[in-house]
Amino acid sequence: MKKLAMGLFLVLGLASFAEQNNIEVKAGYDFGGKYDIDDFSGSDKVKNGAFEVGAEYRYTMTSGIEVGAGIAYQGHKKLKDSNTVEGFDSIPVYATAKYNFDTGSSPVKPYLKADMGYSFNTNDFNDGMYYAAGLGVSYNNFNAELMYKENKSKIDTWWYDGNLNYKRVSLGIGYNFGF
Repeated sequence: MKKLAMGLFLVLGLASFAEQNNIEVKAGYDFGGKYDIDDFSGSDKVKNGAFEVGAEYRYTMTSGIEVGAGIAYQGHKKLKDSNTVEGFDSIPVYATAKYNFDTGSSPVKPYLKADMGYSFNTNDFNDGMYYAAGLGVSYNNFNAELMYKENKSKIDTWWYDGNLNYKRVSLGIGYNFGF
């Protein structure tokens, strides 16, 4: 896992020497989220919100369209009313696409964004798909975005066998380093 993360950051670092590149360092917070659990009789709500930090590399393909890759650490919370299901944290590695709307010479630029990748999960939860979609706004090099995100997981233990997916809406901020 550490080798994968180090390798991705190395690739992002080397790619920063090419033209039309952006590296975004970002952080986010989700306001509660919930676990989507198959056949679970308890509450699917979580204690408090959760955080994430990450980095993305994006290359400008054409005017307004950026594509790239990212990695993040997402800390998820425990279930509110459960002593047996702890939940999990995730490290998603994903491809990303961003469409920036043309607003002329205005420094404020709205955008649409989508992520799709693979989530490495902790606490003996199986790894699974990760996806996100949302919208945001850029001002100079600062970004603010509202995204729907989901980390897929499955658990197979002596007491439970089924899906346990973490869904949430998160608010994120970031800073672009253009190269």
